[in-house]
Amino acid sequence: MADVTSDYECAVIDEIQMLGCKTRGFSFTRALLGIAADELHLCGDAAAVPLIQELLKVTGDDVQVRSYERLLPLVPLEVPLGSFSNIRTGDCIVSFSRKGIYKLKKKIETGGKHLCSVVYGSLPPETRTRQARMFNDASSEFDVLVAGDAIGMGLNLNISRIIFSTMKKFDGLERRDLTLPEVKQIAGRAGRYGSKYPMGEVTCLDAEDLPLLHSSLKSASPTLQQAGIFPSFDFIYMYSRLQQKRGLYQILEDFLENAKLSENYFFANCEEMLKVAAVIDELPLSLQDKYLFCISPVDMDDEISSQGLTQFAENYAKKGLVRLKEIFSPGSLQVPKTHSALKELESIHKVLELYVWLSFRLDELFPDHELASSQKVICSMLIEEFLERLGFQNPTSRKLNSLMAKKRRQYL
Repeated sequence: MADVTSDYECAVIDEIQMLGCKTRGFSFTRALLGIAADELHLCGDAAAVPLIQELLKVTGDDVQVRSYERLLPLVPLEVPLGSFSNIRTGDCIVSFSRKGIYKLKKKIETGGKHLCSVVYGSLPPETRTRQARMFNDASSEFDVLVAGDAIGMGLNLNISRIIFSTMKKFDGLERRDLTLPEVKQIAGRAGRYGSKYPMGEVTCLDAEDLPLLHSSLKSASPTLQQAGIFPSFDFIYMYSRLQQKRGLYQILEDFLENAKLSENYFFANCEEMLKVAAVIDELPLSLQDKYLFCISPVDMDDEISSQGLTQFAENYAKKGLVRLKEIFSPGSLQVPKTHSALKELESIHKVLELYVWLSFRLDELFPDHELASSQKVICSMLIEEFLERLGFQNPTSRKLNSLMAKKRRQYL
């Protein structure tokens, strides 16, 4: 979303170390090299500094490095949590699967002492923000947070202690140990400056995970060697002129295979984009339209999300105009009653988010921006209501349910 077409006096890019991310790094590299600002402030891990200095030699920019120390101490504990009876107000217990998060929430709440907010990646951003706000509110009874690695960025949280339920995660290919930057990013959320706690603490659920936690926190993050990059449409278009009568999938595949990069860059993992290209190549769309659909925020591993993109692309190819009501019935959304229904509602939110994204770029052809945006809000409210109903041990949660229902009716 970074605007590289306007001039600015000042711009800020947070989490700049993300330019080394295999999937999203190219977006940060694009922002770093493309934003036209008199001053560009980069915030993030010092491990990115040498690479950034090298990249900006080419642009002739004056690079100044300012280092800052953490304002409150982070203390790695020598003992694990052990029993769930040791959970206390201000704790955040971390899991790396959706199923694991809800299992932990249920286990903690069954003890009858705490209610849990939840934050994980596939929740709508609005829901994540409200869950975080509820956890931060001292008057709320949701005094424990159960979260995925989504807490590592973008949320300000009053966390006293981080507890890793595991030091392993499945990354889409294999179940592996957490990397050093992942451990530091998550552990560092405890005891942030401005929170109500004088320091942060971090530990693990099980003693066997403590050595990896301690060694990670003592070590410096490895220096980034390369920044992610992905070809713009202009590059793809020029290359396509040498590939007559070939689809975008083959053009992209050939380009990525044959292009030569300097040693400071790597091509982003574009498996998701290739999946989209394979689906829409059969449609009578221009190369530029196909490219737009390929870089859209679709989750092709989510059946409902991928079906949404396919229908949007098909309707766009046939009619040139995509109305939301043709594939979605406003007013049909309901509070989910099961975890599978919750997952389906999260997927519907992704489809609505995709429509909004496309409407920003093709506003006259995806004209139902306001309708999609309002349905997104309702969707996140329904998810929020389901999450609060899970806090079934405490009568306060029933009051929250009625408040959420009232709020939703007012919105409708």
